[in-house]
Amino acid sequence: MAGTRTSRRRSGFTLIELAVGMAILVIGVLGFSQSLVSAQKLDVKNREMDRAAQAAREVMERMRAESFPDVFRRFNTVTADDPGGAGTAPGAGFSVAGLTARAGDADGLPGEIIFPTLSASPEAIHETVVNAQLGMPRDLNGDGVIDAADHSTDYRVLPVIVRVSWRGVGGDGYYELQTMLADY
Repeated sequence: MAGTRTSRRRSGFTLIELAVGMAILVIGVLGFSQSLVSAQKLDVKNREMDRAAQAAREVMERMRAESFPDVFRRFNTVTADDPGGAGTAPGAGFSVAGLTARAGDADGLPGEIIFPTLSASPEAIHETVVNAQLGMPRDLNGDGVIDAADHSTDYRVLPVIVRVSWRGVGGDGYYELQTMLADY
């Protein structure tokens, strides 16, 4: 038998090929599971943001539904000036279902309503308050003059911020609505 060759075929995997294949498979599975965990956290964060946005919109709608001259007295931080008597109005803080206030929050509520007041006199609206978010200082009673008088009973324009701050799954969350309520 002249010129016959025997060929040897290799069958199966070597130990190195098997180890490399397993390493690639493990890296792929870990990457996929990390993606699932990240997607789940993002979904929870989105639900928290949706809750905050919905709560802020609801509070804003409640404010718009009020008699305009009573809005400030019903939703400020002072209870003594509530239209129905002390302690009868909703006030400036509000709860949000499913959200927890940040650590150290003064009233323990994630929601707050902010008006152009001075910290020394939260019962009074002042045109001279400096707050860019509220567009202040500004003429609030329509007399053409920005003055330091108390305008909590004669405002025609009322800047307001509705803010929700909470401690969530991925850390602190924050949502804010800014608007100008008017009575013309």
